Amino acid sequence: GYYICYNTVMSSKNSLKYYFTASTKELNIDKECYDFITNYLDTLKCIPLNYVHFKSGDKTRKDYESQLTSNQISVYDLQTSLINKSDFLIADITKESITVGYQIDYAIRKKIPVLVLTKDKVNYRPPVMLTNNHYGLMILKKYKDFDDIKKHIFEFINTVTTEKIKFNFFISIPVN
Repeated sequence: GYYICYNTVMSSKNSLKYYFTASTKELNIDKECYDFITNYLDTLKCIPLNYVHFKSGDKTRKDYESQLTSNQISVYDLQTSLINKSDFLIADITKESITVGYQIDYAIRKKIPVLVLTKDKVNYRPPVMLTNNHYGLMILKKYKDFDDIKKHIFEFINTVTTEKIKFNFFISIPVN
């Protein structure tokens, strides 16, 4: 006989998991913008995976922080494991951050779609690395206000949900 094992992964707007990243340096936090992005994703029923942007007091955030402070896991390992579980990554690069750049690169290498947002500023040119297509996995969008952010996120999620349907079928023959 044959053993058939199949795995179907279908994403819908109601169950997408996302990783949001942006500069969190002490003086660089654009809290109002970051809150807008995460709150808008909440209204779309997307599930956040980046513990840094969870509400303080959130049980999952406390669990992650406990693992970090007790050295059960490194920050890098925690971040990459959460990115691996994500259906997409959204990064705001308005405030520069090397960590955000690494996270964008990591997601692209893992074939995770990335939306990069940046405030539309006079004479601002984003880093050259972020202006390339990267195999269709990354989109760079400039915004002037929250309405632009909302539009860019909505369009990006629609793209992710229409393109992220995979069917993997494995048929194996038993070995005698």
